[in-house]
Amino acid sequence: MTYDATKIRVRDGWVVILHDERQVVLDSGIFLPGSETGAEKVTEGAGTLIRLGEGKKNTALELHVGDRVFYRSYLRVANAIANDETWPSGAPKEYFIMNVDDLMGVMPPGTKVGVFSRPAMTSQPKEEETT
Repeated sequence: MTYDATKIRVRDGWVVILHDERQVVLDSGIFLPGSETGAEKVTEGAGTLIRLGEGKKNTALELHVGDRVFYRSYLRVANAIANDETWPSGAPKEYFIMNVDDLMGVMPPGTKVGVFSRPAMTSQPKEEETT
């Protein structure tokens, strides 16, 4: 069974994240070996917040849908969300649920985390407040 990650409702203090696509070729053209070699040993992962639980905790942390975040990458396998979506390269998209206490931080769009990270450039810009 697969799920639409954008429709999953999570409690306050929890978020749904889309893990960044794994980069296989650096901008310089160097090929990065796949996971079949056991080469991927990075401990940090990066992704985009897709869904936030409503409540005081997420509001106090000033989290917003579309924010780029980084986290311990092994946590993405604990609460994975089954889906059939793929990146344009054909690689499967990885969605998962995480507690906000496990987030390491929020970063600007396009920031790379580790050599394997391919930052998504499709995040929505935040709406500017007008006074």
